[in-house]
Amino acid sequence: MNITSRLDLAAETHPARPALIYFSSRNKRWETVTYQELADLTQRFVFGLLCLRMNSRRDFGIDPGMTAALLTPPSVDFFALAFALLKVGVVPIILDPAIGLKKVGECLAEAKPDIFIGNGLTHLLRKFLGWGGNSIKYNLSVEQVKDQGRRFEQVDGSKIENLVSDHLMPVTDPRAAIIYTSGSTGIPKGVLFTHENFAAQLDMLVETFNISPDEIDLPAFPLYALIDTLLGVTSVIPDINFPVPGKTDPEKVLGAIQKFNVTNMFASPVVLDILVKFQQQAGGVQKLQSLKRVITAGAPAKIQLQEDFRRLLYDETDLFGIYGATEVLPIARVESRQVFEVKNRAEKGAGVCLGKPVKGSKVRVIGISDSAIRQWEDSLEVDPNVVGEITVQGAAVTGSYIAREGSNQLAKIHDGHQIIHRMGDVGYFDEQGRLWYCGRKSHRVITKDDVLFTEQIEGVFNIHPLVFRTALVGVNGEPVLWVELKMGVRENKDKIKDRLIDLAKEHPQASRIRNFLFMKKFPTDVRHNSKIIREELTILAKKRLT
Repeated sequence: MNITSRLDLAAETHPARPALIYFSSRNKRWETVTYQELADLTQRFVFGLLCLRMNSRRDFGIDPGMTAALLTPPSVDFFALAFALLKVGVVPIILDPAIGLKKVGECLAEAKPDIFIGNGLTHLLRKFLGWGGNSIKYNLSVEQVKDQGRRFEQVDGSKIENLVSDHLMPVTDPRAAIIYTSGSTGIPKGVLFTHENFAAQLDMLVETFNISPDEIDLPAFPLYALIDTLLGVTSVIPDINFPVPGKTDPEKVLGAIQKFNVTNMFASPVVLDILVKFQQQAGGVQKLQSLKRVITAGAPAKIQLQEDFRRLLYDETDLFGIYGATEVLPIARVESRQVFEVKNRAEKGAGVCLGKPVKGSKVRVIGISDSAIRQWEDSLEVDPNVVGEITVQGAAVTGSYIAREGSNQLAKIHDGHQIIHRMGDVGYFDEQGRLWYCGRKSHRVITKDDVLFTEQIEGVFNIHPLVFRTALVGVNGEPVLWVELKMGVRENKDKIKDRLIDLAKEHPQASRIRNFLFMKKFPTDVRHNSKIIREELTILAKKRLT
């Protein structure tokens, strides 16, 4: 079933409920779009796309199965057009422009979109940089499609119904969308989602977090606002432009939570840190009374950050960490109170506790290998407390990357008719069935004596009161630890280094580290501003140590 049927159902069951509440920078006021209004706007875009298909004078032939690159700023029209594309069977290609112009061009060259939908700036860049020059047949703007749809406003309702039934072909293509990863651990990859993947993901989110239709959510990313509307909940968006998480305006976020009694917030750890620091600098902590739950993802939130953020919440409010990736979400979840229970274990090098796998997500840990694995065998699985690669199987697991046969071979394992995804993360199950994260497989540091995993080593050093975070890298087979101090720290770095060495005395692996390098601010991923780009730190470490 086409995933947009969930939007239609929401409009049918609660038409007057707000779907989107957003602050309009143009009108300088909060504006509301109901589910009925969003469904009507979506239908107008459907009409517009059908008009373009029928308008033979302009030689348009927009048909089901085509792909469309969406490079237009987030807006209500953007959301409605994305749903309209899904309704007519055109597969949206969604990527984050923050990856950089060169990578955007590379992604479009790989994805080969049939249609390019952008605004004035992105069309100018398309022409100047030659984006999609070998594949794009139709160049459109949101307004063009919307204007075509306005033709139907003057047509009799019965004629509209006949036109739609005559020209809206049944969508049999299982493909729903192509969503690009952030490329934080390499070149961005286009993940192919089916309608079944989206449906399973939505059902799992509802069951995992007990989300009800009367929820009011504050999402950090445009994609999550789309998910909200398919869940039938209300999205509150303080800034419709969705600034990168590291540039979040804390006053806007906190004001929106209080004004609209937001019950759920989905944000990366850097956003939580910004809100905590803003409250601390304001000279007091104002509790966020309406919140029932906060969900953080994108990178593990440090234990200290979770402790600090909980001071903004009431005791009954849940603070969840969710584990997943673009390829599959959710996989596992953990509540902050569970994290605090194993704090001592984490600080001694156990890694990051991810909690237990969610229902519908079959998680197993296999032996670490950089080679492809074609077929699943039970012998691949390792015992509890043995670090291996995390794998996941289930209806929400996407089946492939587009145009990346090598990546598919390395990331996918066949198990009959199902696909098992290799996360590229290493971890283990403990004796109580909790999943622990130890870092990216590609970031492990192999020395002549041992293998060191980033999250296990860094956890030992991160407890230093002046340290914001650390990052382990390897240079010529030797472990090197980068250190980012907390803002405003002026203490002598040699003294801090001595204390770090002292902290590691009882850890057999961490105690071997002798190279400590300091940096004011680590490079992080463009999407969440939370994942450390260790590849860049490795290059810098080589330069500093040679």
